[in-house]
Amino acid sequence: MNKSASDQTDANSEESYPSEKRNLVVFALNQILMRLGWMFKAESVVIPAFIDIYTSSGTIRGLLPLILRIGQSLPQFLVAQRVARMPKKQGFFILTGFGFTVPWCVFSLILGLANWSANVIVAIFLVLCTVHWLMVGCNHLANGTLQGKLISPEKRGRLLAYSNVIGCSLSIALAIYLMPHWLSESDPRYAVIFGVTAGAFGIAAFISFGFKELPSQPEGTAPFFKFLGDALLLLRYDRNFRRFAIVILLFYSIWPLFPHYAVFGKRTLGLASSGFVTLIVAQNASNAVGAGIMGNIADRSGNRSVLRLLILISAFTPLLAVAISRMPSGAQLYWIIFALIGFTPVSARIVTNYTLEIAPQEKHPQYLGVMSLFQAIPLFVSPLVGALIEQFAFEPVFFACSALVALGFLLTFRIAEPRFNQGS
Repeated sequence: MNKSASDQTDANSEESYPSEKRNLVVFALNQILMRLGWMFKAESVVIPAFIDIYTSSGTIRGLLPLILRIGQSLPQFLVAQRVARMPKKQGFFILTGFGFTVPWCVFSLILGLANWSANVIVAIFLVLCTVHWLMVGCNHLANGTLQGKLISPEKRGRLLAYSNVIGCSLSIALAIYLMPHWLSESDPRYAVIFGVTAGAFGIAAFISFGFKELPSQPEGTAPFFKFLGDALLLLRYDRNFRRFAIVILLFYSIWPLFPHYAVFGKRTLGLASSGFVTLIVAQNASNAVGAGIMGNIADRSGNRSVLRLLILISAFTPLLAVAISRMPSGAQLYWIIFALIGFTPVSARIVTNYTLEIAPQEKHPQYLGVMSLFQAIPLFVSPLVGALIEQFAFEPVFFACSALVALGFLLTFRIAEPRFNQGS
């Protein structure tokens, strides 16, 4: 692209997305701090290790992805109509940001001050996790619609890349310095871990006051069920969106396995909780590298090709976990599994970005809401997956989930790349 064309593109971007540079910085700072908070409460390592102290039930572990996705997905759909009518989305984004901070403050205080039974601790944890994820779901919808309003499509991948690289690099440094002491076998300090999580989330929400957003023309006030019907009709009339929804349905069938990988490694390879720091570092390192690479590829080649690669990685992960568990040196290699899991946050953002690109801007909330439902459906079987693992062992369940994701990979060749107006 020559200089004049580049200048013209920048001018058009400034006209359509005023204050974009400022908003890019605020988004990046918000997502960096969110990444830090997420590291301290990593659902694939820290939370399963915490739960395993109080109960060894695979069904309880299986509840975690269900709570995560129900909380993250259903509220998006239920509040999408209200968000679509808001002239400004910033206030809702900030409110929900503080909303998912509070449960970690409360639980940190409970662990630090109370001395309750294991069953009570697990029950309270699951309730607070549900509240947390309900708020996260609303926040993700606000994030998607606010980003669609404030940031041009060509720069969303760059935002993903830079914020993840910086956030994950800081997370790795803090994990190496702090987590070995906080995850020690003799005296694990989960009250401190969850308190720091709350602090990072709270600062991220506070930084969001820095967005500069102009009011937009609110959409009509259609009744909820008409909004619901119109959103679901997108699947009927938008063939590419319908295919994409099926791809995501199959792709997310791998998510019920996430809380089981750490326990699988602990039981088959004898991994100690203090050694989980290596897993956290590997996960954040791959997140940083993956975000940088995938974000730039997405900006240049489109989100479809990146999504295809990420789905293939997910299909391969459980097979590799089983293979490593049978190696004599498997304990030294198991970090590779968490390096692959580290691509998960990237894939979630790529799904959002692809959805934003195939949807008209005025219908972003509906498209994101429907997509959140399809992301949630596989998680309803998470407790069943945990029960099946208890009944039949880890390996058969890992193989079945891998096969479903592989089918989703094949179907990515039937969805379009909107960036270049080409179908598949």
